[in-house]
Amino acid sequence: MPATPSAITRRLSAAALFAAAVALGGGASQGADADVGRIEVPAVASESGLPPREMRLRAIVARALDDAIATWKRLVAKDALEVGNVNVRFVDHLAPSNCFGLYTGDGPAYCSGNATVFIGVDAANTLMAKFGPEGEAGITFLIGHEISHHIQNIFGRFQLLQMAVRSQPWSRAEIQRRFELEADCLAGVWIEASDAWAKSGRFRAEMRAVVGSIGDDSLAPGGDASRGVHGSSAQRVRWFERGIASGKLQACDTFAAADL
Repeated sequence: MPATPSAITRRLSAAALFAAAVALGGGASQGADADVGRIEVPAVASESGLPPREMRLRAIVARALDDAIATWKRLVAKDALEVGNVNVRFVDHLAPSNCFGLYTGDGPAYCSGNATVFIGVDAANTLMAKFGPEGEAGITFLIGHEISHHIQNIFGRFQLLQMAVRSQPWSRAEIQRRFELEADCLAGVWIEASDAWAKSGRFRAEMRAVVGSIGDDSLAPGGDASRGVHGSSAQRVRWFERGIASGKLQACDTFAAADL
């Protein structure tokens, strides 16, 4: 029998667990070179002298990555080294070998096992074209969402996700949806605190437009979001805006919310 949101909340005691995870400093391993995020060197410019689409994509990703790392280091100063311990890798398509057999598809996707954000170049360029004038804001949000998964990893949220799914397998989709919406909210916290975008109402508006176009209902055939795990467009916008409005990690505890 599926658990209600209140039952999920009671079993996870999410607010307390989130606070405990912050107090404990998370569980990702530190390394000597963990202070700086690593990204592949962009391709050279085309012979025409104009930057190719991939050059633009990589430039947007690099800017978002650098800003997210710098911002999150300020927000969770105690875990600053852990924040920088994230990589970005550009691939044609995300293969099972990229993340220990877990993921396939186009990405972007964060792999908690190797702290790497994988970006499918063709798919990302297609998305950027689909977003149109909001292309830069869209890719920036997607990187922010994946880096938010890295923040969840630092504070032990992936372990909590696994525990919740094991204890309530019938609620897997609901639990995963809450986990993904938490990342949307954390992306909002980042944007609110970012020196680059905090004061840009235009960029925030463009991000909201993009978030409102990538919900499970917007992407699924016929608008059926029942099998999706990222949340509806309205839910994604709601939690992204909650992160912006609060500017606090604790406000992003989707597992403690009665309604999404």
